[in-house]
Amino acid sequence: MTIKYSISWFNPKNFRKYLSHLTNNENNFLEIGSFEGQSTNFFIDTFFKNKKSKITCIDPWIKYSEATITNMPNWDNFINEETYDIFVNNTYNNKDNIIIKRGLSQDIIPSLPNNHYNFVLIDGDHSEDAVWMDATYSFPKLKADGIMIFDDYDWSSGKCNPKLAIDRFIGEYKNKIKILGLPPDTGNQVVVQKINNEN
Repeated sequence: MTIKYSISWFNPKNFRKYLSHLTNNENNFLEIGSFEGQSTNFFIDTFFKNKKSKITCIDPWIKYSEATITNMPNWDNFINEETYDIFVNNTYNNKDNIIIKRGLSQDIIPSLPNNHYNFVLIDGDHSEDAVWMDATYSFPKLKADGIMIFDDYDWSSGKCNPKLAIDRFIGEYKNKIKILGLPPDTGNQVVVQKINNEN
């Protein structure tokens, strides 16, 4: 099948730097916000030398205005129901490593196992409340020493401002995490590591 991405926001630099130690592990990755599967394919192709590794992809794959807390309308032409079919097509060759969870992250994350994931990517709904929920709901799911990366730290559009939620998370979880990377050194991403199994 032909892989086609309608738009590319993905930069692999930080993932290569902070996840390279996981390459030979039997990994469990959690991706909140999978869009057309470009990042999903990258994670599998780059870090899943152990073919038992799995990535759980959470995304509602509906109009962005219907999927976001702030009902943000400006991205419906890129993110809508058709995006799911594009994701499935683009990730077809990696389908055996993918667990699809189609729905809103705040509904799905609580059902996932605790202390299970080596890596969590927060890149779903960019509204402040959603980023906060994605981070705090998924943190117990992360293994000790696991990596969490927040995307689009400085992105802002109306009421969508991940920075406010990320700064709050860093402040309230400061005794449970180690900060590995901050903008501008990491571009527009924040990288933290869970330092123990306390949730």
